Amino acid sequence: MKIIRYIFISILFIHTLDCKAASHSDTAIRNIDTVDVLRGLDLKRVPALDTLHRVAKKYLGKWAYLFLAIKIEESGNNNHYSWLSVNHFNLVGMRFPRARRTYATGSTNTNYAIYRNWFECMLDFKIYLEIVERKYIEKNKKTPKTDLEMLNFMYNSFNHFAKWKKDMLILIKYVRKKYK
Repeated sequence: MKIIRYIFISILFIHTLDCKAASHSDTAIRNIDTVDVLRGLDLKRVPALDTLHRVAKKYLGKWAYLFLAIKIEESGNNNHYSWLSVNHFNLVGMRFPRARRTYATGSTNTNYAIYRNWFECMLDFKIYLEIVERKYIEKNKKTPKTDLEMLNFMYNSFNHFAKWKKDMLILIKYVRKKYK
């Protein structure tokens, strides 16, 4: 009786696992795709924007252009990076968070986040954007549809300088046009 029960539970467990994805090949392709995006990249060296776009598209989805625009504004364009991004892999000028989960390992004396590599900075920014998007939905009762809506909502909480917002509007158009 115990053996029959064990076999039934095993079959039920395997069936449950199979139902999570459309098929085994779907999950295998998804895992290969994730590995292919990061394959051959040096996580300790900030890559060019083309590479960052490819990785951001995979991990940030619809906010990839926003990430690239903020990255250019906060830490510079190809081969002209800020001290913070080169030494601490903080590509988007994130402060060290006190109340949310983070990939940051510490903070500078000016409270900017320190990361082990640039990819963890990107993942941390994704966590931040998910929180901002949730707040946007609570306030406006709808999801933000464009980078501009998200940018306008982030203004004053992420950065309060008018020049930053003006630069960001230009950079988002530039990034969208370049990586269409």
